[in-house]
Amino acid sequence: MSDTSLAAQEPAFRRIGILARRELVWVVLFGAVVLLAAASPNFLTSANLLNILRQVSIVGILAVGVVIVVVAGNFDLSVGATLTLAAVISLQMQPTDAGRTVLSLALPLVLGLVVGVMNGLIVGRLRANSIIVTVGSQFVVIGCVLLYVAGQHVRVDGATPFYVAISAGYLLGIPIPIYLFLGIVAVGHFLMRYTLFGRFVRAIGGNAEAARLVGVPVARYVALTYMLSGAAAAVSGIVLASRVRNLDPTVGIGYEFSALTAVVLGGASLTGGRGNVPHTLAGVLLLGVISNGMRLFGLSFNLQLLVQGIILITAVAIDARGKAAGR
Repeated sequence: MSDTSLAAQEPAFRRIGILARRELVWVVLFGAVVLLAAASPNFLTSANLLNILRQVSIVGILAVGVVIVVVAGNFDLSVGATLTLAAVISLQMQPTDAGRTVLSLALPLVLGLVVGVMNGLIVGRLRANSIIVTVGSQFVVIGCVLLYVAGQHVRVDGATPFYVAISAGYLLGIPIPIYLFLGIVAVGHFLMRYTLFGRFVRAIGGNAEAARLVGVPVARYVALTYMLSGAAAAVSGIVLASRVRNLDPTVGIGYEFSALTAVVLGGASLTGGRGNVPHTLAGVLLLGVISNGMRLFGLSFNLQLLVQGIILITAVAIDARGKAAGR
């Protein structure tokens, strides 16, 4: 091969390398799928793939809200508690007829927005540390839930078919939670990619003070990010309640870290300004594929938690190293 042809191919190889680094989470996801498909004949069955998507739908919906907050340069560690609140209230409304079913869907959403507004106002207007604020609101919300139900399980018997279908229904052979998950992914991507809201959120995450100086209403948009996160957590809680219909009042604790792991795997910067919903989707799917593979090989849930923790620490370390190399 001549030097000229090698020189012509070099930019193409460079572009491929840049694309591979930018889409690294999708590359890793593809590699994990190929490895598990080769190791287990049951992995690539349609039933198992649909099961993966259904299982990750709750964390996936949660992660869409979390990534929006993270891109704005903040954290929301209260989403697990908000999910719990929404799930408990949804069941406490006893959706056994049409009116109660509407209430069991509307009230959790309202409460999710209320928690989001509370977090957003404190972080946005008072410029308080988002980690401290949302950990504090996590305790407040869980405390309120435990007081409300006196620490007892909540359940519903005879729920309406519509309520049950939220988690157990099918449309064209695909579980309803998958449609909800992918629909929220699409809405989140549209908001972050094609609207003024998304541009302002990135600007705030990149440099909040600079954004404020050019006229961006920072406090308002920070509050909006938390409202969206609270709403997403409430939807996740409703789906979980519809699926289980008999809940421990602390069921959602820990979901926030699964969502944050997916966000970090998707390449979002923990200091803000970088991240997107499609890459978060890939991060959610990667967690789901790994967890499913471990179950196929009979590994314990405790080991799955260990692996998820290792994945989160590794992803954060890679993000920190990338920032250090860029300085």
